[in-house]
Amino acid sequence: SLEEDVKNAQIDCDAFQSAYDVAKESQEEAVWRAAEARMAHEKNCLSLASLERDAMAELLHKEHVQQAELLAANACENAQALSKIANDLKEKKEEAKAVAAEKAGALEIATRFKEKKRRVQPISKSLSELTLLHSCNYRTWMKSMETPNWTVHNFPDQKIVKMAEEGKEEWTNMVEFNKNHFSRAYPPSSSRNYNPLLPWAMGCQFVSLNFTRNQFMLVNDGRFRENGNTGYVLKPEYLCSDSLGDLDDAMGCHRPRKVIIRILSGFYLPKSMDINPGIQKRTINPFVVVTMYDGSAASLLPPSTFSSGVVKGNGLNPVWNENEAATFTCLNPALGIV
Repeated sequence: SLEEDVKNAQIDCDAFQSAYDVAKESQEEAVWRAAEARMAHEKNCLSLASLERDAMAELLHKEHVQQAELLAANACENAQALSKIANDLKEKKEEAKAVAAEKAGALEIATRFKEKKRRVQPISKSLSELTLLHSCNYRTWMKSMETPNWTVHNFPDQKIVKMAEEGKEEWTNMVEFNKNHFSRAYPPSSSRNYNPLLPWAMGCQFVSLNFTRNQFMLVNDGRFRENGNTGYVLKPEYLCSDSLGDLDDAMGCHRPRKVIIRILSGFYLPKSMDINPGIQKRTINPFVVVTMYDGSAASLLPPSTFSSGVVKGNGLNPVWNENEAATFTCLNPALGIV
């Protein structure tokens, strides 16, 4: 019985030892798993801290972006406001420059007038009564129309061209003024001439030219051959008529005239005026150039021309008699010159 008890106790001891070993193994496994869990927890804590830092950095980045957008919007508004202020200042500057230029021009005119007035000597009344025409500066047509009939306006040829380019109204004002007043056109310098047909078409009575050998002197010579070079040539009727319909008709070129000129022959054509003796001894090869100078608004354009063929070596009695003729359309026959 005692042996059985010992044997049973030994069995129980072995069981307890086995249970202890299992418990010890379980404890070791639990410790290992606890260590792994602790390591995982630490790793998760590190990951969480990293995610928190990343989230905080993203939040700060978004705040910085919003602040930058707000600053950019404010800067854009400020730039627009400054641009508007700059434009306003620029406009005020331009206005100030215009006012300053106007005042400077007025001051210059006043200074010139003062100087001119200082140099003007008193004129004898009896002498002034003998003077028929008096020069007066052009300001506006309204003021010009109010001047006495013996008033004369002097225009450089550039001014005449500018008036013609401004259109029918300015042309009409010039014609109306010249019906009861006088005007004079003059060349730009002592060495150049201009087309006298344009001021004639606008009613100018005195068209001054330099006596130089060119085509415009030939036009002037042709105009005064109408009366055999014996004096003045009357204006066309439409420049003197009180009806603006005549002027409209003349300027509108409602009745153009076709002109056909055939070159037949010539005789005793002079040789070149060149001072070179060798050139003067040569025989000439003549040809003819025909030019139509119109008296309409087309006077602003280059005139129409026609050139004949060349006759070789015959300046004594060249003959052309070509089939082709010079054909022109004269828009204002009352003033046109060939």
